[in-house]
Amino acid sequence: MTGTVDHRRLGRFRHGVLVVDAEDTIERRLVPLLRREITAGQAVLMVVGSRTARIVRDRLGRDADALRWGDMDGFYQRLGFTYSGFERYLREQHSQRQTVHVVAEPDVVSDPLAPMDRTAAYLKYEAMTNEVYAGYGCPITCIWHRQHHTASIIDDVRRVHGRELTAQGDRENPGYVPPVAYLEARSRAPMTSTPPATDVDLTVWDFDELGGCRAAVARWAAQHHFAPAAVRHVIAATSEVVTNGLHHGRPPVRVHAWTQDGTLVVHVEDQGGQPVPADAGYRRPAILAGAAGLWIARQVADVLLTRTEGGRTTVRMYFPYAVTHLNLDVPERL
Repeated sequence: MTGTVDHRRLGRFRHGVLVVDAEDTIERRLVPLLRREITAGQAVLMVVGSRTARIVRDRLGRDADALRWGDMDGFYQRLGFTYSGFERYLREQHSQRQTVHVVAEPDVVSDPLAPMDRTAAYLKYEAMTNEVYAGYGCPITCIWHRQHHTASIIDDVRRVHGRELTAQGDRENPGYVPPVAYLEARSRAPMTSTPPATDVDLTVWDFDELGGCRAAVARWAAQHHFAPAAVRHVIAATSEVVTNGLHHGRPPVRVHAWTQDGTLVVHVEDQGGQPVPADAGYRRPAILAGAAGLWIARQVADVLLTRTEGGRTTVRMYFPYAVTHLNLDVPERL
């Protein structure tokens, strides 16, 4: 690798990826870049796993103290919370006229047996960072490990990052796909079928019935040992989506809920058949009212999927127990 990438002079947002494909990838590609940035006085925030942190600290020695070290649990929680958490950090740095290079290591691992494809959902957020984070002037390098993901996932990782830190240096990714195009191409993925019998099966015809719907969902979540704060998350997301169905779709709105491998699943379906834009709910609204429903639901559900077919519009939300209960004592900052 030769030269240093001057992030402050780049004409557009730099969202790069480092694909770890060997034991010494971090040492060979990331450490030299960090050393040069420390020498140049570039602020760097490290939000990485323990193994990567050990390698960096071992190779940089005392120089590693010049890096900012973020708490993984403070950033990586529910996917929407993670996405908006990094956005808040970048917005704060921008307001202080600070340029910080963020080095992040997503804590998602592909699991074919999981109730939902959490990695695929995370990559949609990664795609949207190219639009939502672009105005803050802070470059981001994401670390993805080939050993944790299929070849097709790594291909998608490259599609949502415009740059890649390779053995030859920082290079443009020729296969990069713009955010909305990436999301639209994946919005047609089929959902698994709703179970023939579900724990909750409600029909909501008008807004007067929302209270009963919320109460039923609250009882169901509590029966599965969700803490009160976590129950409020499930209620908030369900209420926003049902309200959207009544307001923008056509009643009746059907609400089904069930559990799968420690995950609460809420499935909301209206009869309007109006397609949900692929990028709906990924941009923080100026005012948390009106059209903010999907954005709020994405904040409190870990994974949210949409689908329109057969004259019905469907939103399905997943609340894994462990993820939903992370840092419940921390106040929500929607």
